[in-house]
Amino acid sequence: MKQNIFTFLLSLGILAVGISGCEKNAGNYDQYIDQAEKVYPGKPKSLTIFQGYNRAQISALMSPDPRVVKMRLYWNNRRDSIDTEITAADLAKAKLVNIATIGEGVYTFEAVTFDASGKRSVILSKTGSILGDNYLSTLFNRVLKAKITVGTEKAVSWYSETDTASTMAGVRVAYPLRTGGTGVIFTKKLRDTTILTNALVGGSMSIKTAYLPKNAIDTFYSKTEILAY
Repeated sequence: MKQNIFTFLLSLGILAVGISGCEKNAGNYDQYIDQAEKVYPGKPKSLTIFQGYNRAQISALMSPDPRVVKMRLYWNNRRDSIDTEITAADLAKAKLVNIATIGEGVYTFEAVTFDASGKRSVILSKTGSILGDNYLSTLFNRVLKAKITVGTEKAVSWYSETDTASTMAGVRVAYPLRTGGTGVIFTKKLRDTTILTNALVGGSMSIKTAYLPKNAIDTFYSKTEILAY
């Protein structure tokens, strides 16, 4: 019995030492993280991905570290990259990097900074989507509710947009004028009526609906549809 008690107490002692060691090591690790930028150039503080039609704009909030002279952005599993010079005026500010051509899809962007000797910072990464033809194929036109008259002018009414999460921005309407030429009007999604001022009697209008996704740098349009008014 005494032997069993001794063994039990010894095990508790070893466990306590182990836990203490883990806590101490965890504290040391945090200290190393805090001091990483004393050894390496300061990495960007954050990345924001702005999506466009087969293009992107990346906003990197730069570190105030004066040693930073260059930033490299990787994407496509590091098969593609772009370098950007960082000047003193860029420090502690948002630096915009344009990627002119990039295929539609989901990408992880990785940002690394360099000092004058080529020493690299730790990596900061952010995942985001780039839009293209597949996204365009999912867009639909706003639904026409009725053909009406407002005063003496032709007009159309639309079904109200009730989806608060919708990225629809509005509908662009082009129609023939009585005096010749084409009238163009953009009706925002919160308005349900489009007045076709000076419209040719018995004509048809072309509509296409605009969408503006979150963080988009381009407006995306559905296919053009021809409707009688």
